Amino acid sequence: MVSRQKIATQLEDALHGRKPLSIDAYVEIVASHETRLKDSLNDDSDDALLCMVADEGDVALLVVDWDGSTYRNDDGLQKLKQMWGSSFDQNVKTLAPIFAEHINRNNLGVAGIKWMQKNASGEQK
Repeated sequence: MVSRQKIATQLEDALHGRKPLSIDAYVEIVASHETRLKDSLNDDSDDALLCMVADEGDVALLVVDWDGSTYRNDDGLQKLKQMWGSSFDQNVKTLAPIFAEHINRNNLGVAGIKWMQKNASGEQK
């Protein structure tokens, strides 16, 4: 079994572009959960939902926006960067170990996420 630390590293590598996101992992694992994940966002007050998986070194992600739009793999990564702005690196460091724990227990790594607020100069903080 892969350690939580190794899974967290795989997630971080994919989020930072050091490792490509896997369409195979997306299709095999995440795609069948899309409807349920969209529905779960309706029950929360989050701006979006992030789902990630890691399987045998392959990583895939899904972002579901508040309006039901879905962003898969690279499109999802770009959406996260847009949402989090300058907080992207810190959010990755925070979420990767949490998702690794979920994935290590054979679950999807799932969290509700928020748009980062912009400061007076228009930059996200």
